[in-house]
Amino acid sequence: MSLKSVRARLRDIIGIGVAVTGVAAAVITAGAQAADTQELRIGTTDMPPSLGNPFRNTGTPHVFTWSATFDGLTRIDRDGNVQPWLALSWENLGPLRWRIKLRPGVTFSNGAPFTAGAVKTVVDYLRGPDAVREAMAREFAFLAGAEVVDNLTVDLLTREPVPTLPRTLPLLYMVDPETWTRLGPDAFAREPVATGPYRVERMDENGWTLSAFAQSWRAPQIPRMRWIAAPDSATRVQAILADQLDIALALGPDEIAEIEAAGGTGSHWRTAVVWSIQFHQYGRDTPLNDVRVREALNLAVDRQALIDGLLAGSTVPATQPATRGTYGFDPSIPPIPFDRARAKALLTDAGYPDGFKFVVQGVVGSAPSDGAMYQKVAQDLAAVGVTMEIRQFPVAELIRSVMEGNWNGDAFGMTFANEQSVDALRSMQNHSCLWPHPWYCNQAVMPLIAAAKVEFDPERALALRHEVMRFYRNDWSALYLYDMPRFAGLRAGVEGFEEVHGFVSVDRITKKD
Repeated sequence: MSLKSVRARLRDIIGIGVAVTGVAAAVITAGAQAADTQELRIGTTDMPPSLGNPFRNTGTPHVFTWSATFDGLTRIDRDGNVQPWLALSWENLGPLRWRIKLRPGVTFSNGAPFTAGAVKTVVDYLRGPDAVREAMAREFAFLAGAEVVDNLTVDLLTREPVPTLPRTLPLLYMVDPETWTRLGPDAFAREPVATGPYRVERMDENGWTLSAFAQSWRAPQIPRMRWIAAPDSATRVQAILADQLDIALALGPDEIAEIEAAGGTGSHWRTAVVWSIQFHQYGRDTPLNDVRVREALNLAVDRQALIDGLLAGSTVPATQPATRGTYGFDPSIPPIPFDRARAKALLTDAGYPDGFKFVVQGVVGSAPSDGAMYQKVAQDLAAVGVTMEIRQFPVAELIRSVMEGNWNGDAFGMTFANEQSVDALRSMQNHSCLWPHPWYCNQAVMPLIAAAKVEFDPERALALRHEVMRFYRNDWSALYLYDMPRFAGLRAGVEGFEEVHGFVSVDRITKKD
């Protein structure tokens, strides 16, 4: 497996953007025109390795880029509700059939009309043997096929009951079927044709140049657009200050403060991602096998101090493997208290009155203030006698460990990533016995997960998800930390920016001198 492909798989698993190296700051400054109101310039960590093939990855930062060109059938709003997009409505006709009504008057950037045939083309590809490389094929493994009813109506057939099918459809990107069939995935990736507000003119690993698709059903406000890859966040900040970027994604609170001090605007929001430290329990002889030890570590961490000190108070402490607004979040689960005395008592009861030592592996630089976060957690654990040794490791090693189950530590930093479906069960595909090489596998919860996945009754489906959340919390499956925030910096005069569950509404952005 190539480094690019394993890096892409990591993003699918952990739901965070991982910066790559080798792109100089000159990428931003080359050809840039300061304060050009006719071009929107967005800086991100890196560009999709699969270019304009939107089926290769499912996570950020690639979803950021694709949201300028591609549309799915639905969107999930900030409150976690399914909203119409290219699909206007959906109806369940039986356990294995959904009828989707499509938006009329939508065209692809080559002028071809968007119809039910495009949906069938995408579903047929994801079901076929040529899609084995595509992360999206794994997301939609439940699809059995698609049947065209009429130009604007299509039935989606599933292999098993999928009550939450509308929640999965933001990632079912539509491509022009004639172009896709004629060119094939690899050539299409260099000449993508879709329904979004911008069409791609030029692309490489350093950035994309796009032009407005004025006939798009969500036509943009700005004629031209550039996505610019700059892995180093300091470079992105300096480009904002020098009027060479309009928006810089994937920043931290200190960098936002620098931009605001210079007259720009900072933006932050919470995601459907829980930041955590995962314990290796399955098949290992470790103190972490004892639920009392896992609870003690959770009680020993002052989450609010961590959030206030390192994340500018931008988020809230985690209580379970889902965030507020995620379908399945259980609001009845109480906050995790900061209680050193109780933590010490639990450690003593478990046979570790003098504490113990364990190793946590972490990729630093993938999330806001994550390096400082590990240090703060280590300090809190030291106060109850537990030594947490922090070992930074590269993204490629994390990928190999996740995929193969070979680890050099007792725990590792990872997320419960429930974007883009914003369903608490999404992260259970990795954080349970469903994963081929699990770090957490408790067979007692598997019947609950299985039942929740196929339950159509809304009240019962939600109740089952709550049971899953309570099980994970009561079993202290991980060191739950906080709902992960994201930060972006905006040049003065830029308005209308919003990112919701990975999708950037570039068509709503305006800018002025």
